[in-house]
Amino acid sequence: MAFKPSLRDVLPAGLQEQARAALASSQEATASMPWFVRVLTGFGAWLASIFLIIFISIGVLGVGEEVGAIVLGLILTGAAVLVRYAGSNVFLTQLALSTGLAGQGLFIGGVGALADEKMAALATVVLQLVLLFVYPDVIQRFLSALFGSTALLFLLRLTAPGVLVDVTLVGLTVLAHLLFLHQARLQSGRWRELVSPAGFGLVTTLLFSLVVRTWFHDIYGRSFREDATGLPAGVLTLGLAVVTLYSTWRVLEETDSEPGGAAGVTAFAALGLMAVLTLQTPGVIAAIGILLLGFHRRSVVLLGMAVIFILAFGVGYYYDLQFSLLAKSLALLGSGLMLLGLRLFILRRFPAAEEVR
Repeated sequence: MAFKPSLRDVLPAGLQEQARAALASSQEATASMPWFVRVLTGFGAWLASIFLIIFISIGVLGVGEEVGAIVLGLILTGAAVLVRYAGSNVFLTQLALSTGLAGQGLFIGGVGALADEKMAALATVVLQLVLLFVYPDVIQRFLSALFGSTALLFLLRLTAPGVLVDVTLVGLTVLAHLLFLHQARLQSGRWRELVSPAGFGLVTTLLFSLVVRTWFHDIYGRSFREDATGLPAGVLTLGLAVVTLYSTWRVLEETDSEPGGAAGVTAFAALGLMAVLTLQTPGVIAAIGILLLGFHRRSVVLLGMAVIFILAFGVGYYYDLQFSLLAKSLALLGSGLMLLGLRLFILRRFPAAEEVR
């Protein structure tokens, strides 16, 4: 069985020739410029934008540091959007991206210096939400989803109860799963160019937030207000487990497998048991959910992220001083035996069919 489906598998016969022609033209356009030329062109664009920003800063920031930074940031960000719409070659793309990122940094920094960190976080959420829809670039849209969702969590940590922060994190997880589960349908609609970058941005926010929560307890605790308390780790793990179980159910339906059958019950039982064994480390079940989406969507990037963060959460759990060595040993032993037993059960209960050549 092929790892990725062919055009013959996913497209009707009438559209296959059109798709092949589009792929061929895209490959010819990409191959027309060597990679080192694209790298040098992009480097030149970033260098040109740096000199441009320095030149404008000398004249604008003299009016007032905070107000000047806000004005200059908005000007550069707006100019970046216009430049990106003007052309899609490597130089203009990288020039617009570098200028836009510098403008965003100046604007957010100016708002923070003029007001406080709460207003800076709010300004980040609003600005990134606007750029997510108006800036026609995959990288910027990914960064907008990443920066905007991270700023939203930080803003809630400063202003709202800690429970709401964890509930919002679960909500962002639900949104990321829905984007990838319905990716094919959403990419045929009006906002098709937003689906993938927004999904990857939300997944990155989720995983890095859980890494900070798992590895850096003190830093994570100081980001809350003094009277704010978050959800217990076990409750957050159960919430993320429910999201993973829902995605598993949808994947089973899409692959014409009965969720109530032997395969579905086996998958649900394994995920539930894994969530119980790693109750104090919510990142493990979250990364397993990303791993599921990666296999379902044939995404090498999602698979790589999930594997790396599963290892990171496992290491964080093992070296966490809040747990005794006995608890860590039992959790590792139990999860290892469970996975080995599950593998043996699957091999015997669901033998792989012979590959048809």
